[in-house]
Amino acid sequence: MKYANNPQSVINGFYSSSRNVFLTVSIAIAMYGFSSSFNLGVSQHGVKDISLLIFLFSFMLGINNVLLFNKYIKGLEKEKAEGEEHPLYIDLNSWKRFLYIKIYFLVLLACIIIAGIVRLIIRKFN
Repeated sequence: MKYANNPQSVINGFYSSSRNVFLTVSIAIAMYGFSSSFNLGVSQHGVKDISLLIFLFSFMLGINNVLLFNKYIKGLEKEKAEGEEHPLYIDLNSWKRFLYIKIYFLVLLACIIIAGIVRLIIRKFN
């Protein structure tokens, strides 16, 4: 079977996956905020723990997306170095900037996850 190499589909997939990461982070934030509406401490902590798991899922989804997109950019750079022509809409420098923005978001997300894990550990040992 022969597969088509369509850079537009790849960048669209990157945007779609980025949107999924942002949406799952929004859900985790909403769940964390919603947890304070429970009267029982067990329920409150359980929802906070679930939101932390959603943060972790979102982070892993983002890492996977960054790695795949970076691999594709490297492949396009290799093709370009070998003299292959690319369509005009492929601007690798702007694609890399999108990748850096996503990495920046993932670093912020990692800080949130670390803070959540620290709070979880403190809660468990107090």
